[in-house]
Amino acid sequence: MDTRHLRGFLKIAETRSISRAAESLGIAQPSLSQQLLRLEDEVGLSLFRRTPKGVDLTEGGRVFLEHARQIMNATEQAIEDVRDLTMDVSGEVVLAVPYSISKVAGVALVEAFLEHAPQVSLRLVEAFTGQIRGWLDLGKVDLGILHDMGHVRHLSARRLASEELFLIGPAGELGTADEPLVVDPADLSGLSMLLPGPQHGLRQVVEQEVANLGGSITVRVDLDAMSHLGELVGRGHGYSIAPMTVVNDDLATGRVSIGRIGQDGISRRLSLMRNATRVVTHASVRCEDLTAKVLLGLIAKGLWPANAEA
Repeated sequence: MDTRHLRGFLKIAETRSISRAAESLGIAQPSLSQQLLRLEDEVGLSLFRRTPKGVDLTEGGRVFLEHARQIMNATEQAIEDVRDLTMDVSGEVVLAVPYSISKVAGVALVEAFLEHAPQVSLRLVEAFTGQIRGWLDLGKVDLGILHDMGHVRHLSARRLASEELFLIGPAGELGTADEPLVVDPADLSGLSMLLPGPQHGLRQVVEQEVANLGGSITVRVDLDAMSHLGELVGRGHGYSIAPMTVVNDDLATGRVSIGRIGQDGISRRLSLMRNATRVVTHASVRCEDLTAKVLLGLIAKGLWPANAEA
């Protein structure tokens, strides 16, 4: 779709006259009329109806008007952002990450921004993936790390890694980080679980993956405060299923033990996502690239027990 045609359409809608629009744009009226005819042919319907005083938008024209404005605004913003590439990256960006990622990579992410994007104002937010998905939908965050949800029309995804989810139990009952005990999925149904609420992505992935292996779980406490998980499990209040990073410190002190669910384990895929309907800024692009670089670097160094998929 030619942006000249859109610009002409917007000017006609503003002036409600093809002749006045042509004069304002500095082109001949027949040329503008031809542009309008080509646009209407591409859209497949009439955008204006003629009146004694000029032209009025049709119903379809009124709908198309808002989209045309958005297209032109986005085009102008894109040109401005590309021109800004010759300058230092600046602006604000909000990145939302789940607790397990924040724990293993939060400091490294902030340090990467301070070193490589000092003019970018970063806001790093920690939340459950269900909350992050809602914020992305509403445009409250620029980027968020979520588990793989398949194709979602308005969200674009950059695959990062797959992360194994382990059964977490009291000390001595299961295995260690180096040698996790293999647990039959059928045995999970007899365990009282501490898991995030059903609206959260981790809970949904756990339930689905366990069900795929023919098992089931019984949740005793909806725990939306993952920082307390290791201590609660270590005190014998129940079991959980989560990434190893959530309980790294508790494993190191011997407070908890872990098990692999089934011979091959269960896992979740994590992607860096943005709302495709929002304007992409230079700052958010730099944030995306730095975040991916930091996380993949942690995997390569063995600091994040995950498998890179980027």
